[in-house]
Order: sequence, then structure tokens, then C-alpha cells
Amino acid sequence: MTKLREEEQRIMDHLGDLGIHVQVNLDSMELPLAGSDAQSFGLALIRCLSQKSAMNRSRLLELAGLDTVNSTRAITICTNKIHQAIVFEKFGVPQPHFKIAFTPAKLFAALQAYGDLCVIKPATSSWGRGIARITGKDCLEGWIAARESVDPGHQSFPVLVQEYVEKGDYDIRVVIVGRTPIVAFRRVSTENWKTNTHLGADIELLTMNDEILAICERLVDVLGEGIYGADLFFDYKHLRYVVCEVNQNPEFAKSWKIHGVDVASHIAHYVRDVLGRENRVNCTTKS
Repeated sequence: MTKLREEEQRIMDHLGDLGIHVQVNLDSMELPLAGSDAQSFGLALIRCLSQKSAMNRSRLLELAGLDTVNSTRAITICTNKIHQAIVFEKFGVPQPHFKIAFTPAKLFAALQAYGDLCVIKPATSSWGRGIARITGKDCLEGWIAARESVDPGHQSFPVLVQEYVEKGDYDIRVVIVGRTPIVAFRRVSTENWKTNTHLGADIELLTMNDEILAICERLVDVLGEGIYGADLFFDYKHLRYVVCEVNQNPEFAKSWKIHGVDVASHIAHYVRDVLGRENRVNCTTKS
């Protein structure tokens, strides 16, 4: 983990209640990668705030023989919006129509294809940072000029360009633990088209319907079991749910106090189940 926040402390408390020994390892610390150091642990739970750190440290731990939650593959897909779009397209996950722009010039064609209204997303970002709604050619020219002032070599390209989805004043966050969607809630904002909780959106508990459950099942099939925050839109133009993106390290310190589902407890029990499966496999192998 990056630091011991409320989420991580609650997960640790629940793990302790289940009799599971936990060692805290901060981003600034060395990892147990050699010999008996790595073999003395059963599982690594990745809770890094930095997407880069989450990916790098999970990869090292997996190379050392430790299973990680989430898997390096899942973290790699979830921490890159372009990777997500490509993988979801391959496996038929419903999502907004998208294009990948490798140069600023290609942005104009993408904007025109989406009726002079689109959303540009950097490959990697969190909490809504760097995501821009583009409303016409003049707006796009302004975006490019601002980007060139801080990135004259266009090192931030490629970027993801999505159609703008008429989603009303909310999106939907579904928390998935293992294979199970444990809770869903609307994140509502009348002040900001970005409806992130981090940006002040209000939380309203939502009952999951069959379409939402089917999308979550598809996501787990594609990404593998894990701990995810799946962000969905209801597309009012096409009357369907689409996946905006999937977060591989969902935060819940604020939301669970409103919707009442103890996410930390679900995570701890999932970790116990994974450890139990590994112990059964090891016993079978030894026998």
C-alpha cells in the first residue's frame, strides 16, 4: 500500500478477526522477493495509490511466485484506458464507441465522427484528472494548444477519444469482490459532468438489474476474479448500459457509510477464500 488509509485499516482489522496474519508493505519499502522471504507469504493484496507502483510491484511479486490480488494482467488492463477499450472491444463488453488518436491531427477526424462532441482521455489517469469534454473544433484547437505548451513532443499520445454518452447527471459504480457484485450506487452531480465521488458527487443506493449483473459477469470473465470498481453509464440515447471504465483499486471510505455494505469485510472474506483454495492445492500437490 501507499499509506495506511481508513480503507486499508478496515481491511486489516477484518483480516485479523479472521485469524489471518498481515504484514504491511509500503511503496517505499523493499519487497520480499528472494527464497524463503517470498515463500513465507500466501498472497499479496495490492492497494497502491499509484497505478504505476501497483503494476510494477504486482509484477515483481508474481515473478517471485506470489499470487496477487488483483493479478498483474488485470492491473495492467485496468490502469490503461486504451488497453481497456481494446480488450473490451475484443471480448464484446458494451462500452462507448471510441477511437485511438496517435497524433493531434487525428483528433479532428475523431471529433467529426462523433458529431462535434467527444471526450478525450489520457491513457492513464484517476479521479477524473486530464479528462476533457470537447464541444466543437474551436474547443479542440484550444485543448491542443494547451497540451502542446506542456507536452511539445506529444509524449502523452496516444489518447483515447470516446463518443459523449448522454448519461444524465449520474454514473453507476458497482463494487465487485471475487466474482460477486456486492453493491451498486449512483454517483449524482448536478454541478459537474464528471460524476466522481472524489469531485463531490452524491451517493444513492441502486438495486442491480439483470443487465447490470450480466455486464459484471462479463467483466470478471475478461479480467479474472479480483476487486474492482466498475463504472457504468446508462446511455439514454441508445437505452443501454455501457462500461465507462473499471478501477482496479476502488476506494470506499466515504461510500460504504452511505450505502451500508461493508466492502472491507467482503474483501477480507474473499482473501480468506483465496488462501483456502491455495492451501488445498498445495496439500493436493504434496500428497
